[in-house]
Amino acid sequence: MRRTIQALILVATLFCSANTSLAYWGLAGSSTSDSASLFYWDFDMEEFVFSDPIPLGVYGNYPYDAVKRPDPVQEIWIPGASGDGVVVIDEFGNLTHEIPTNEYPVSIAFNPGKDIALVSCRNGDSLDIIDTSTYEVIGYLPIPGTYLGPGNIVFDVRGDRFFLVAWYDNILFEISDDGTAITNQIDLGNNLWQLAIDPNFGNYLYVTDRGTDQVRVLDPDTMAEVQIIDVGDDPWGIDVDEPHVVVACEDSGDVYIIDSTTWQTQHIALPLGSDPRDVSIATGWVTVGGRELLGAAAYVAGGRTTSGDPLYVIDLYDGTIMHDLDVPGTNTNVVAVEAQWPLPSAVDDLPFALSLQLEVSPNPFNPRTQVKFQL
Repeated sequence: MRRTIQALILVATLFCSANTSLAYWGLAGSSTSDSASLFYWDFDMEEFVFSDPIPLGVYGNYPYDAVKRPDPVQEIWIPGASGDGVVVIDEFGNLTHEIPTNEYPVSIAFNPGKDIALVSCRNGDSLDIIDTSTYEVIGYLPIPGTYLGPGNIVFDVRGDRFFLVAWYDNILFEISDDGTAITNQIDLGNNLWQLAIDPNFGNYLYVTDRGTDQVRVLDPDTMAEVQIIDVGDDPWGIDVDEPHVVVACEDSGDVYIIDSTTWQTQHIALPLGSDPRDVSIATGWVTVGGRELLGAAAYVAGGRTTSGDPLYVIDLYDGTIMHDLDVPGTNTNVVAVEAQWPLPSAVDDLPFALSLQLEVSPNPFNPRTQVKFQL
């Protein structure tokens, strides 16, 4: 009973903490200018507003990933591939930490339960383990036997483990929750690139395969393939918010939305010359004063085109490009978004949940249980 009460307190805390304001709610990184810009939706002007470019310093040169650190800390971490390090930016645009790593860091993932982040260092053939409380590298995991070293990495919350792909190769690794051991690996596809798994549900692990122009869908528990989906030429970035899976195809310059309940695809043609790369989905939305906060949308870093350095905002339900934004800096390479909550004056307008929908099973339990809830 006491554990159930503790779970209810935790849920209430999460619900209350969600109704806090954020000055900014997204970040787009520009590789050629070695900079990043924060952006948010201005409700009065009814348009996106970008900050001035933020120089990423020595360690942030050529940003190759951007990841929002799990709550309660409002930070975005960016590995700089040419800078051999990771830089940390807070929600106000301050560059707060610079962390040297092994050579050519390209991807980052967090395990908040262990207070660590793993950084995939391609030319260093290793995963660097960073203590997120001290912002220091505390260990390394060698990744042997790959053609060009480790690439994209994600954390599976439900399975309490990391998944990692070898770039320009066909190896998928499972990594222990503390980043110190390879616990499983399989041969898969031809030229693996990015991974995605829904942090709330985690039913499937999605892998883009640039060699076959496909998305490979796996059971994360068994690492067995359950579906193969054809998409455009050179699928690069991917993100998932069940049932939506969004894939950016660099060479064909288009985007595919996959329905994970039917495996049907929707094709979205981007403007001519687009070079889409990273994808990030804003998962939450709420109506305030008759206006909908921007969620249920995919943000696609459009690379560099003849007309600018775009960031595309795509409606997940009808597949339309809602916004075509010109990002400060050059060569928009990475993007990270976080659902924007209203300012304090608008909190009273928030709709109340009809029910908590809390499920604890098994209950009673010894020694572990699983808590599921919806807000």
